Amino acid sequence: MPQDIKESSVTVIDLLRHGEYDGDIDVLRGSSDDLLSDYGWQQMVNAIEGHDEWDYIVTSPQQACREFSELIASEEAIDLEVNESLEEIDFGQWEGLTPSEIMEHDADLLNRWWQSPTTITPPEGEEYQVFRARVLIALKSIINENKAKRILLVTHAGVIRTIITYLLGINEDNLFRINVNYAGFTRIHIHHDSNGDWASLVLHC
Repeated sequence: MPQDIKESSVTVIDLLRHGEYDGDIDVLRGSSDDLLSDYGWQQMVNAIEGHDEWDYIVTSPQQACREFSELIASEEAIDLEVNESLEEIDFGQWEGLTPSEIMEHDADLLNRWWQSPTTITPPEGEEYQVFRARVLIALKSIINENKAKRILLVTHAGVIRTIITYLLGINEDNLFRINVNYAGFTRIHIHHDSNGDWASLVLHC
């Protein structure tokens, strides 16, 4: 059950994208369960420096996120949840391909997807609205069960963009206008006060 919270309390949501993958960094990776490169691991270490006082960590089950989260949780004695709903969107037939390779046989569809990623779906891929629903159901549950705590979510660019647009009331059609680098770190405060629950962006780098 969620704990009682004091008036004007704040839940801190930190979003950490995994670091650079091992291998070709230009291919589309959604459902692919690839490893971090050594550099990608160090990117994540650097990203959380000075931001490591969490009460709870939630990670995507994909190993680029999970293995790092397990180490941090173990070292800092922080409770860890592995949540399948924080997996990246599935790109279907585009998994593992570079944009140039996709352009060779799906140029029109790729261009339309870039322009409208929330309404266009890659062949045999996951529809964005299905993806968005699973991410937000998980997010709302995490916040509800951990109010007034500091929470780290270790996940993927698509998940992070979806959470940011939802919490900050940004039109989801502008999803790709939000840049999320490898090991990008975002902090959002969820304020709980007499006005209800509302979010403010504190840090995005």
